[in-house]
Amino acid sequence: MVKVWKLDEEDLASVRLIAGREPHSYNFAASDVTHHLSLEDFLRLFQETFPFAQTDLLDKWNVPSFNAEAFNHYINRKQLSVPGTLSAKTTAKLIVYCLRIMEAEHEILQAGWVRSLRRVGTDAQDLVNSLGTRGARVDEAKAGSELDYSLQFCAALRNPVVRAGVNNAAIHRWGLPEEEAEKRPSKV
Repeated sequence: MVKVWKLDEEDLASVRLIAGREPHSYNFAASDVTHHLSLEDFLRLFQETFPFAQTDLLDKWNVPSFNAEAFNHYINRKQLSVPGTLSAKTTAKLIVYCLRIMEAEHEILQAGWVRSLRRVGTDAQDLVNSLGTRGARVDEAKAGSELDYSLQFCAALRNPVVRAGVNNAAIHRWGLPEEEAEKRPSKV
């Protein structure tokens, strides 16, 4: 049984700093909610249903953020879905890392459409589909494939807190496909 670690003010302040370093003020509220939910408040919602570790390896080594090498070195991909494996700080860093990957993928897709002289909007589902397709084409037996950002993105989403945080923030940032957006209740 995993012990539930209640997030204290120090944990929440660290998460606030992690989110504050980002150029976008992401909204982590559910997609059908109009008010803004901060990353630290989002993580508070999960502390009992998917417990966080009090500290983990990244906290002990004071790793400030993720990149491909840090993800590969510190994250046990097989343990991502196990409650109590990651601390709240590491979970926040992982959510931010996934959102950075999505921002980069958005820029890549937009640049491709500019080159093709098409004006197309990119929604959250386009980004997830693109990263999933890119990851599926990676030969995992090839040296260096563990550093592929699309594979790391897909692996990180195995954690339910990371998946929910990335999903909520992405929907608020880029929206849903038009047909899905029409099915959802109005936010007005």
